[in-house]
Amino acid sequence: MIAIDGPAASGKSTTARRVAERLGFSYLDTGAMYRASALLSLRSSIPLTDTDRIAAAIRTHSIDVVDGSVLLDGKDVSSFIRTLEVSNAASIISSGSPVRREMVRLQKEFGRTRNTVAEGRDMGTVVFPDAFLKIYVVADVAVRVTRRWREMIVSSGHEADFGELLKAQLIRDRRDRTRQDSPLRLAPGAFMLDSSLMSIDTQVDAVIDLYRRKKAGERS
Repeated sequence: MIAIDGPAASGKSTTARRVAERLGFSYLDTGAMYRASALLSLRSSIPLTDTDRIAAAIRTHSIDVVDGSVLLDGKDVSSFIRTLEVSNAASIISSGSPVRREMVRLQKEFGRTRNTVAEGRDMGTVVFPDAFLKIYVVADVAVRVTRRWREMIVSSGHEADFGELLKAQLIRDRRDRTRQDSPLRLAPGAFMLDSSLMSIDTQVDAVIDLYRRKKAGERS
């Protein structure tokens, strides 16, 4: 088990997916699971602050990650969960304890039977505290917003408002770090990786190197 945590747009999702591919592990995109829950809430017209109803909806619907695709009730919703609306909604509902409990349950089930690379906000602190390797990815906020801005241009074909993205990112960062339930923080024993000036390939190589070094140390 490799647990990778960090703020939005730090590069952890792409890094985790490629690390999983190179090691032959399963990839668990927990952020996408929260976005699927947010999409479910929006489609069901449930207020984002009513986390008890959202948690109940999660229990009566199916959310899964298969080969990197996010499935809601068996249908691939990967292309619907990357909008700013869904992203902001996911940040709001993820602060609610009832929602987090349901997500943790689903994530633990995923990792129980698979060699997994899991990424999110509380992988090393809450979901998989006994992970073999824990990584905490950080990056300057301007770098992260630029990445998000470029990602949205590619996905939508239209230029996004950089100022609005920056404002939303600062709000999201504050919410993630100050929420009462499972705030974003460095897990005990985690290695910190600053991706501000790193390419994705360099990040992947760094994580693989840490994993192999730890495996070698375990055998010696």
